[in-house]
Amino acid sequence: MERKRRRSLKSAETATSRGFIIAVIITCVIALTAGIIVFSPIGEHLMQSVIRPLFSCTTANEEDKAIVSALSLQDEQLTAQPETPIPTKDARETVLLEETPFYILQMGAFTDVDAAMEHADQIKRMGGGGVLFSDGTVYRVFAAAYTDEASLVKVQGQVRSDGFEATPYITDKRAVKITFEGKAEGVSILKDAVKVVNDTPSVLTSLCLSYDKSEITESQLTVKVRELFERCNTSIEDMTSIPDASVAPIRSLLLKYQEKLSTFLREHDSMDTKMISAELKSLELSIIIDYILFFDKK
Repeated sequence: MERKRRRSLKSAETATSRGFIIAVIITCVIALTAGIIVFSPIGEHLMQSVIRPLFSCTTANEEDKAIVSALSLQDEQLTAQPETPIPTKDARETVLLEETPFYILQMGAFTDVDAAMEHADQIKRMGGGGVLFSDGTVYRVFAAAYTDEASLVKVQGQVRSDGFEATPYITDKRAVKITFEGKAEGVSILKDAVKVVNDTPSVLTSLCLSYDKSEITESQLTVKVRELFERCNTSIEDMTSIPDASVAPIRSLLLKYQEKLSTFLREHDSMDTKMISAELKSLELSIIIDYILFFDKK
């Protein structure tokens, strides 16, 4: 029994020794293989293509998470802060209003206002405008207006051949500079208003000629006059947002336009058809006189 036990112990020691030796050999082989792989071209390729990208990817994921976290915190801070409105810049601009010259048919000049009014009524019954214009000492009776001298001369010759006095009254081409200081959007509103100021008397003059030549119907005439009224109305409303005193004279002139256009449209339905041409010329000349006086005051 003792001999068998000694044999078993010796066998166990031998097995343990062999196991240790095998483990040492395997470890050396692994180490040698790793060294060959690391320092060989194959190892370099594995390092560049597999190990480093894998490590970088892991690191990048961590960096991305940090960036996302920082941005989220920043968004929360911005959201918590009240929005500050962007201030509207002030503007300073000079707008030029150039007077359109008109060639007006004058049917007499009087120093007595009653005589001038009586003659004006006679001219209106004949189909003319019959509008008075006074410069303080003389009362002039206007019959019609034109935007070119040739048209004036032609009508003047016809009127004279009928035995009436007819002389030309030609307005000057003047200009007014309006310096605007205020919000930038006000400049655009002012420019639009200046265009309406210039367009209204010119368009009315064109309508008078077209209606007399039967180029437009009565209903078409009404539509055109209403369009002028709406343009004036829009400009007046837009200009209420401009507190600058420099635009006040323009708005005042447009209010006069608006009132006279409104009166014509309101009374149009009750007008005698034969008198529409005369009333239209009266409207035209009345607005042209407002236009002339605007430049006279400047």
